[in-house]
Amino acid sequence: MSKLVFLSGDFSSGSTLLWLLFRKTGAFHTLYEPLHERLREYLIYPLRSYEHHFFSENYFAEYKGYKEVFKLHSDAWGRSDFYLAKDDDGTELYRYLSYIIGMSFSRQERVALQFNRIAFKLGWLRKNFPEVPIIHIYREPEKQWDSIVRRSQSHHGREDVGQNSVNFSGMGVSNWCNQLQEQFPELRAENSNTGYERYLKLYNLSLQQHNQYADLSVKYEDLVSNFSEECEKIFDLIDYPADIEYLSQFVVPTAKHKPLSNDKKKIDRMVYEKIDRLGSLYARAKLRLIL
Repeated sequence: MSKLVFLSGDFSSGSTLLWLLFRKTGAFHTLYEPLHERLREYLIYPLRSYEHHFFSENYFAEYKGYKEVFKLHSDAWGRSDFYLAKDDDGTELYRYLSYIIGMSFSRQERVALQFNRIAFKLGWLRKNFPEVPIIHIYREPEKQWDSIVRRSQSHHGREDVGQNSVNFSGMGVSNWCNQLQEQFPELRAENSNTGYERYLKLYNLSLQQHNQYADLSVKYEDLVSNFSEECEKIFDLIDYPADIEYLSQFVVPTAKHKPLSNDKKKIDRMVYEKIDRLGSLYARAKLRLIL
């Protein structure tokens, strides 16, 4: 039985659902997004749950007491340092992952780490953690793109968020392409005509990495529509007897999602944004004192 598992998927791929299933077993200490660029900030002032991340209260609760995260974590892993070749050094990343994994095993017998920012480090991850199974979740590219655009529209409160431009920044798409264009020249802005075309190239490159290194790839649409069979595959891989029927209650089919409201009570959105800005300022000020 594997006591440690890595979960990986792109933004808006269903990776939060995958993480949630492991969390809801009660048997795994589950760490959400350990490479998030604002992780340390969110450990001080929590990130507000996204409205379509059902049952996902306090994403980062399991990091409580992980004091060395403030020294070992690097914001650059989520902002710019997206690529790590198989044979690259990666000493700082290895030290950080070893710390959070060790801390997690001091809490529970089984541990799961969920990533959205590891796709182009998978070769390195496999080499340095060769025995750890990697479970990948992916989504139909058009549906994933629609989700990214809708979230950006909801956040900004308008329909046009630059999605037709090759510089579309929703969910960091253009930043990822810019940061990875040295390794993958096809991601350069001048090599695409639309935002979707550039995103699709990034999507396919990520899929190639996962196809090469993941032990199991699960399609989000299949997981939702054929939950029992697909969920069984996931837990069979690591030989854990999950209660599939119990876990099924945490799956909300996309058809039942309420539409994201672009003007979601504009006043409410403005209030929430102001509160979060103040919380973020407080967290950053406290971080400066810690660091």
